[in-house]
Parts: sequence; structure tokens; C-alpha cells
Amino acid sequence: MSATKTELMPVLSGDEVRKTTGREATLRSALASTNVRAVIIVLVIFGGGFWLWNLSTERGWVSPLLLAPPEAVGEALGRMFSDGTIWTNLAATAQITILGLTIAIVLALLISFLFVFSESLRKAVYPMLIIIQTFPKVAIAPLIIAGFGYGTTPKVILAALMAFFPILVNALVGMTNINGDQVNLFRSVGASKWQVIRKLRIPNAISYLLPALNSAAVLALIGTIVAEFVSAREGMGFAIQAAVQTGSVGTTFALLFVLGCFGVAIWLTMAALNFLLRKYQR
Repeated sequence: MSATKTELMPVLSGDEVRKTTGREATLRSALASTNVRAVIIVLVIFGGGFWLWNLSTERGWVSPLLLAPPEAVGEALGRMFSDGTIWTNLAATAQITILGLTIAIVLALLISFLFVFSESLRKAVYPMLIIIQTFPKVAIAPLIIAGFGYGTTPKVILAALMAFFPILVNALVGMTNINGDQVNLFRSVGASKWQVIRKLRIPNAISYLLPALNSAAVLALIGTIVAEFVSAREGMGFAIQAAVQTGSVGTTFALLFVLGCFGVAIWLTMAALNFLLRKYQR
């Protein structure tokens, strides 16, 4: 009996054994990769979440007033993309977010330069900036709109306020966290204070600035949405508020899905910027 089994077993050649072993090694190497495992985890989370979402709406575990079924969200997405309203609102939100982030970057860098030049100015002004940062932006949004009107300006100000502080803190840390021997070396060759900033402090600050831009961009988006909740005639925040007020749960979830994809796009853009400027990081 055993002899019959042995005769029926396939005999692999040396090349086939090497190919099989190579495929197994490649599979093990791929599964050992952190990126591959992260992708698998993401697929499992999204797949399981979608299954649970669909099941809970079908079985009636959650009220449709709180959780829209997937088909309703899909219909709302198709309707918004077909009539083009999603592009108008998304473009308005993106414009305010980019303007606010740009202004926050410029102001944070300028103030950090001033703080580097003047230690007394930094000790006097920095605590005031911390106090301003502690103000809840949702609470001061109506005050900003009352002072600057209902146009683009108050929304840009709120987005810039949200993104400003992380950039300032990281830029300041990057410009001041310098090895004293490096500064003495620059001074020994007659470098001016501006040359020390340009050749030493700014390159060192890039390593701190790039990670801060990831969170600052998302904060600028949050500030834009908050401003659009308070006062806007277009934008994702305005569209979400309008959908909530009319009781359109499917449209609300569809808008949140698009807004989440936009946030991921911002994060990927910042990640690409980090990759392009990686040679400047220390």
C-alpha cells in the first residue's frame, strides 16, 4: 500500500523545487514587509466596516435617521457628481484651505525669524501667542466673521489661525535647536547672523517643518469647515450643514466621504513633499 502511494506522488525536478522555494520565499518576504501588512490591515478594516455597515442597516440595528444605507450614499454621490455641485463646493473649500495654509506658513516663518534675531521679543510675544492658541476657534469664529464680513477673508483667517501654531512651534524649535559648536564654527569664519540663519538654521528647521505641515494642512481644512458652518454660501461645510438641516442622511454621509478623501489627498500631498525634500532633512 505504501509502495503504491509512493509511486503516485509527483516527482519534482531540481528546477521546479527551486522555483517553488523561490515563490515561497518571495511570498514570505512580501508578508514580512510593513507596507504590505499595513495594506492588508486597511483592507480588512474597510471590508469589515462596510460589511458591518451594510448588515446593520439591512437588519435595522441602527435608525436610518442616524446611519444611511450604502446604496443611499452611493445614489447621493452619483447625483452630486452628475450635476457638478460637488466640484463647486470642493473647489471653494480647497481654495480657502490652501490660502489659509499658505498665509500660516509665511507668518509662522517670519515670526520665527524675528524670534531668532531677538530673544527678548520671543520671551515677550510667545506667551501671548500661546494664549491666542488656547482660544476655541469655534467660539471666536462668529467674532471674526462679525469683524471681517461674510466673504472669503474671515474663512481664510480662521484656517490660518488653525494651521499657524504647529508651524511656528516646529520652525522655532528647528531654528534654535542647533549645536553650539556649529554656531561657533560659522562665527569663527566671519559669518553674519543672516548667513547663520540661511546656511545653518533654515536647513535644520526643514526637518522639523515638514512633519508639522502634515498636521497644519489638516488643521487648515478643519478651520475652513468650521468657518463654512458659521457663514458660507458654498463649500463642503455649507453643503454638509444644508444636508443636515434638510434631513438628507445619505447626502450627509456622501459629503463626509468626499471630505475624507480630500483630507487623504492633502496628507498624500504633504507626504510627497516630504519625499521630495528629504535630502534637506538632517
